[in-house]
Amino acid sequence: MVTTRVLGFAALLTVSSFACAQAPVEKTGVAIDLPTSKQIVGVVPGSPQRLGSLPVTMAVSPDGRYVVTVNGGFGSYESRYEQSLAVMDTRTGKVVDSPDDRTAGSARQTLYSGLAFSPDGKTLYGSIASLTDPEGTKSGSTGSGIQVYGFTEGKLTRERIIKLPLQTLAPGRKTRLIGGIDGPVGVPYPAALAVTQTGSQSQLLVADNLSDDVLLIDPASGKVITRFDLSESDTVPGTYPSSLTVSKDGKRAFVALSNASEVAELDLITGKVARKLPLLKANDPVKPGSYPSAMVLAPNGKTLYISLANRDAVAAVDLDQGKFALKGFFDARLPGQTFYGAEPEALALNADGTRLYCANMGSDAVAVVDTKKLTHRAVKHGFVEPLGFIPTEWLPMAVTFSSGKLYIATGKGTGTGPNNFPQQAVAEAPKSRKRDNAYIATLLHGSLAAVDATTVEANLKTLTKETLVDNRMKAAQEKIAFQPQFASGDGPIKHVIYIIKENRTYDQVFGDLKHDGKPVGNGDASLTMYGADITPNLHKLALQFGILDNFYDSGEVSGDGHVWSNTAIGTSYLERTWQISYRGREHTYDYEGVVADGVPLSQGIPDVVAPESGYIWGDLAAHGKTLYHFGEFISTVFCDEVKSGGTPPDPKLGPVLPGVSCAGHDAIKPGEAIPASWGGGINKWPWSIPLISTNVATKPELVGHFATEAPDFNLHIPDQIREEIFEKHLAGWIADKQSGHDTMPNFVMLRLANDHTAGTTPGGPTPGSSVADNDLAVGRAVDAISHSPFWDDTAFFILEDDAQAGADHVDAHRSIALVVSKYAPHAADGSPFVDSRFYSTVSVLRTMETLLGLPPMNNNDALSSMIGSLFTGSGGQPAFAADYSNRDNGLIYTANKPTAPGAKESAAMDFRHADRAPTQKLNVILWQDAMGSKPVPAMLTEKRKLKKDDDD
Repeated sequence: MVTTRVLGFAALLTVSSFACAQAPVEKTGVAIDLPTSKQIVGVVPGSPQRLGSLPVTMAVSPDGRYVVTVNGGFGSYESRYEQSLAVMDTRTGKVVDSPDDRTAGSARQTLYSGLAFSPDGKTLYGSIASLTDPEGTKSGSTGSGIQVYGFTEGKLTRERIIKLPLQTLAPGRKTRLIGGIDGPVGVPYPAALAVTQTGSQSQLLVADNLSDDVLLIDPASGKVITRFDLSESDTVPGTYPSSLTVSKDGKRAFVALSNASEVAELDLITGKVARKLPLLKANDPVKPGSYPSAMVLAPNGKTLYISLANRDAVAAVDLDQGKFALKGFFDARLPGQTFYGAEPEALALNADGTRLYCANMGSDAVAVVDTKKLTHRAVKHGFVEPLGFIPTEWLPMAVTFSSGKLYIATGKGTGTGPNNFPQQAVAEAPKSRKRDNAYIATLLHGSLAAVDATTVEANLKTLTKETLVDNRMKAAQEKIAFQPQFASGDGPIKHVIYIIKENRTYDQVFGDLKHDGKPVGNGDASLTMYGADITPNLHKLALQFGILDNFYDSGEVSGDGHVWSNTAIGTSYLERTWQISYRGREHTYDYEGVVADGVPLSQGIPDVVAPESGYIWGDLAAHGKTLYHFGEFISTVFCDEVKSGGTPPDPKLGPVLPGVSCAGHDAIKPGEAIPASWGGGINKWPWSIPLISTNVATKPELVGHFATEAPDFNLHIPDQIREEIFEKHLAGWIADKQSGHDTMPNFVMLRLANDHTAGTTPGGPTPGSSVADNDLAVGRAVDAISHSPFWDDTAFFILEDDAQAGADHVDAHRSIALVVSKYAPHAADGSPFVDSRFYSTVSVLRTMETLLGLPPMNNNDALSSMIGSLFTGSGGQPAFAADYSNRDNGLIYTANKPTAPGAKESAAMDFRHADRAPTQKLNVILWQDAMGSKPVPAMLTEKRKLKKDDDD
């Protein structure tokens, strides 16, 4: 079958190891809903075993006896909260995990995705990377390099490190990765490894995706023989080399350039970059690339297969007799799938090269491809379709094939579950790790399945049907059922206001929801930290407009949460890096249009994180809908940052409005005048409020469509100011409406981040102050719209970008979501309306798209559940009256005292940027601040035990 597609855009490591002998993950027939909008139904093939955190790479020993994974995520209890290598004996199925004591959360290095065996199988090479100390100058630091392991009968012995030196970039090239300023020296960050051998001479190839190069190294001496410069612009990193393979004769190597949408041929004899081959590369230099993510060479060496994670395709490149030309493409999408979202992440071939296995991280499946079907005739008709699909657990990241079996590693297994139970402390862990809370990243586990290839072939039709069910491809189409008097045309909603808040679980805020003194919704009041006294507006909104007590954030942290909240999908680079960034700052924060401390849009390169399907505002712009942003995907430079030497972004992307500029001072001190564009009046807060130097949009659709006076994340700017900025614009839209012109954009996005809290930093806002400030800002926004001419045709969607900062008795992903409009229903007896159906961040995006008449962006939102229940009312919901009690009682103006719990620790944290403060430490401080003498729950001070039924 062919489908037509448009060609668009020296210690023994096992000393502290444990045997992963848990029972296979067997399902009971009850579907597991995943925060991505997908599900797991039935028995997953291959009896998946629990692995450590985020297995990103897999290698098989030359004799086929052992399969090794690099578990390069945050770390879980079973691995002492360290990263690890796990070895499976393919004969017995036993898995032994080897935690690396150099990768505790505070370490200055991380394991990464490079892994390769020597030809004789006696040596294993693995990546170790460092951003904070790449040269390894500090005590306990390894620097960036290649770890050399001895490998005997499945046992790993740590032998030595081949250090990688800082790389001098070509003239004119620059990077910001050292010291945060433009410089000519690149940080080697080994993303892929390959071994080449001529006679008895071995050489090691290293792809560095933060210095845009490949290094050819003598593994014996550690000497760099050749540096292949793969940069293509003045910005480094820009091309992001990610995968390597070597030709059968050892004369050529091939490297995938993920952000350049190319594969490069390296001449290992001359030491030159020979040729580059574009792979579905976009014409626009800032549009998302095709993201070549993995490569595998056919057994005969004549064909190179390359997964294009951002194009749902696998490219086949002809290498026969020195060729380097495109042969055609395989489609990675499911039967009937027309939207983007398969995201092929990893590849494997069977022994004779007739079956290509493609791990699709987006569809939680492995595509089975018959390579013989890629004929000249088939290519003329388009992309060649797979034979079928194998369902997997959540997020397949790596695959390999050995002795008739396909090995599949997934990054998130079956999800997290609740985080309201004790977690066992790890005696061997450093003291700094013993007070961690039940942090969501520590609850994520990988899995490893071993699937018999013959069984797959015999059951592929059934397995494909199961995959379609897991992806909801068979789900009935949903609609929003307004009452008949409102259902004409596209419905009454013409404007959507989307408010994104920060980092709270359902129980943390709504665990105490009550109506007439009785609990409402599925909450646990014992876990509530910011209840009705702190968040009266959120409680009032939920009780008036509807309670969603089974809503899940699709992202785990702000890094991926803000991407999911605006795209309804994750991407390869996002999933491979956010856990490293969060566990020890050994990777840059690359997730809101700012990458490697720069703005790709102004640098003229693609954003390596962006999905092919783009963001919600791209969907709006492409279909004639208007939009306006307040602080989301905006990069702000504040006056104090300029004075300290920070480099402002390109002001051409968005000038600052008059009245909010440095003007000779950095901040508005207590008692000083607030600029008129920020609402005017006097600063009543007892702390200084930072002023903006420059403000730019990080996405092209937002340029010219955002409030240049609205700041990004900085938590020392009260949300009341953000709300004043919104109301100032709203006043203009109301005036236009009253004169007969509706100029309010169809889609308005408002970032209100202060419920994240700035800890207990002395002189800064108390946690309760921050949350109350955020609550009032939300209430005021709804109050303003509901008392305006826009109440008839406007809906609010309010959510947290993630739920990482608290406990929940149902699931660590469960969070708060509010849908507000005059069409919200009430229960028949007048009590609050409760909808306990499963919803996710993706559901919110799909519902907003439907209201505005937009098509889905990708396969996730196309098939997700839709929140239609909250538009089934009579249209008689009254205007909302904001609760100002926490302004009037002074709570929102309350500052921390020097004696506040955790004051010293908070003072050392970064609250200028999203999620730069250590969340585990901050969560304990917030509990102590909110709960006073109430004992800190065991879940905040102990580590999780693996219970007997954890695999069920």
